[in-house]
Amino acid sequence: MLLDYAFIASIAVLVFGSLALRLTSSRRATFAFSSTMLALILALALMLLPLGGSATYMGVLSFNPFSLFFAVLFTAGIMLVNALAYARSRDYGNFAALAALALSGMYLVAFANSLVSVFIGLELMSLPSVFVVLLSKRDSMEATVKLFIMAALSVAVLSLAIVLVYGAAGTLSLQRANAGALMGFAFVLFVAALGFEASVFPFNVLLPDVYQGSGAYATAMLGGVNKKVGFAALLQVLILLFITSRADFMVVAVLAVAAMFYGNLVALLQTDLKRLLAYSSISQAGYILIGISVANQAGISGSLVQIFAHTFLFIGAMSIVAWLESRGRSGIDDTLGLYKDNRFMAIALSVFLLSMVGLPFTTGFVGKFLIFLSAVNSGLAILAILGIVNSVISVFYYAKVLTSVYTAKAGGYRVGVDAPTLAVVGACLALTVFLGVYPQPLVHIAGSASSYLFTAGV
Repeated sequence: MLLDYAFIASIAVLVFGSLALRLTSSRRATFAFSSTMLALILALALMLLPLGGSATYMGVLSFNPFSLFFAVLFTAGIMLVNALAYARSRDYGNFAALAALALSGMYLVAFANSLVSVFIGLELMSLPSVFVVLLSKRDSMEATVKLFIMAALSVAVLSLAIVLVYGAAGTLSLQRANAGALMGFAFVLFVAALGFEASVFPFNVLLPDVYQGSGAYATAMLGGVNKKVGFAALLQVLILLFITSRADFMVVAVLAVAAMFYGNLVALLQTDLKRLLAYSSISQAGYILIGISVANQAGISGSLVQIFAHTFLFIGAMSIVAWLESRGRSGIDDTLGLYKDNRFMAIALSVFLLSMVGLPFTTGFVGKFLIFLSAVNSGLAILAILGIVNSVISVFYYAKVLTSVYTAKAGGYRVGVDAPTLAVVGACLALTVFLGVYPQPLVHIAGSASSYLFTAGV
């Protein structure tokens, strides 16, 4: 219990401290404070993870294996994006304050004990994120407006869904509700509303434009962390409220197939790295949805592993894109000769992309393997087959990038990388390879989180 209160107090210190430091002009002091507090919060979350159990505070927050899994993920993700922003942001002080506010909203979603907590948490995350995009680039107004539109649509639909649940169940708690016409309609609305947050097709048509029009560190935050908050909310709502309505989960299976094919096929046509990674993340959302549609502990566990894997794959890849953009290179053709420019960055990008395909001995392979296996064992082998087909399709557009990276160009010369970017890429690469070769800790933590969620739901 003492650790729980220490965790909550550390979040408060991070938020108010970041806002107070905004009044100063010292980037270094702000970065040192933010990094220290994020490291402390991450350490506390990691200490709480092995304890297991469940504790509820004020009827609003629930400390459990599922919430702590996402607390670790969100904190680690924001730590990496924070370092990237320190190296790339023109206004790091504002970013640090906005990121701290957004992170507090992410925690509220992860630790939610009611639909009210989910609603407030998503709004507390979305609004600061809009301003992060606005400040990330001089010509980011279009991306900002499109992100705001998506956030506004999400909150409007989510509000209606919550009202319907209250009308049908008489409570806003995240607990199993009896099936009925109102709950069936609410299910569709929740999928749509949280689909905007989690980049689920077809609710993400503006996503590639937002990613392309934002600064690379803002894109890393949106795709690497924010979208995983959407999945945290989606998992809690669907499993805790609707797990007994198995027929509803066939809607999720259809969306999974549509997302995989849409993301991968459109990615084949892209020439811009950010847009390619945007469509790639849409297809990755499809793989995650396969695990959710299975609606059992094994499927949820596989989805959690894939969520974890993609967080660091996306942030790592986007860190390299940020480095390339700082040199005026943003297209796939601009990666020509990257291996001669900087071998470490070329190898790291290769590992990230191949892991997204599902290369063995990487986290991307572990996540996909668990998801497809759960689908086969649940009698949904067709989903696994379609997932494998889409993984093969993705090889073609990733191969375009890798071919360019390892194609020599005349006059290639060694190019250095700044320390923050190098640290972020190195951390993401280490997690991808280490947990790919030795996935037991990640699988165990994901299994505990899914076990709690599934047990609570049924």
